[in-house]
Amino acid sequence: MMVQPMTKNILMLVLGALLWSGASLAAPLLPSQEKPNAFDVRICRDRLVLFAIKNAADKLLKTKTILAKGSPDGSGWDPEDIHLESVSVETNAVLCSVTISANEVTERIVYIVGPDPDYSWLVKFGGEHGSGGGGHKLFPQSIIVRPTGPPR
Repeated sequence: MMVQPMTKNILMLVLGALLWSGASLAAPLLPSQEKPNAFDVRICRDRLVLFAIKNAADKLLKTKTILAKGSPDGSGWDPEDIHLESVSVETNAVLCSVTISANEVTERIVYIVGPDPDYSWLVKFGGEHGSGGGGHKLFPQSIIVRPTGPPR
């Protein structure tokens, strides 16, 4: 069977569109993610994610917070204090936890790192996220943080 030139061009266009959409679905969530569909503790320990949490916490609480037993300037994080709790393959989200201290209160918060349609990723913490369905002293309301910069 011979394919007409116009049909061949349409076929190539459709194939290209399928490959393009498959490539965007397979893109890694964060630069620290080595393989697009492999989720590990490096996503929880990603500096972009941790700085996003710390910056949001500093602004909301109007004080310097200490994340992962580090220093108030955001350096010296203890990687052993940053845990991968679970992974949702259906939503490509990772559930992590870390200790945060501010205003003489120290608690372990749970945060979710997941995809965002306008940005590459987002972080949710506080409110109902975590063990026991909330009860956070520092963050009683749910907070969503996106990377700085223009949407993609």
